[in-house]
Amino acid sequence: MQINIQKNEVNRALAAEKNEQETIVRIIGELDTVATTEQADELQQVLDIADKTLVIDCTELEYISSAGLRFFMQLKRESEAKGGRIRICHLNEDVADIFRMSGFQNIFEIE
Repeated sequence: MQINIQKNEVNRALAAEKNEQETIVRIIGELDTVATTEQADELQQVLDIADKTLVIDCTELEYISSAGLRFFMQLKRESEAKGGRIRICHLNEDVADIFRMSGFQNIFEIE
């Protein structure tokens, strides 16, 4: 199952794909207040189809704000409420620094 990629004029997107073992979410562009507000419906679709493991691929995530960090926490809470877990992979150096400074490296499984 695949969720449509939602792009807008500033090249933000959220895409999800589900295989037999996990649901993979790709975040593209910036994850700020505007992006998290615009992508709330897509997020709910992802959570609806996600099984036990939700992998968040941040290869193309360029920037994250505090709203983006809240977005990750919301994913984590809702996934864990269903008995699932979240893995985050491919953080670039800038985003990884934000995760370290905020303590998120201790909250999430990061690859």
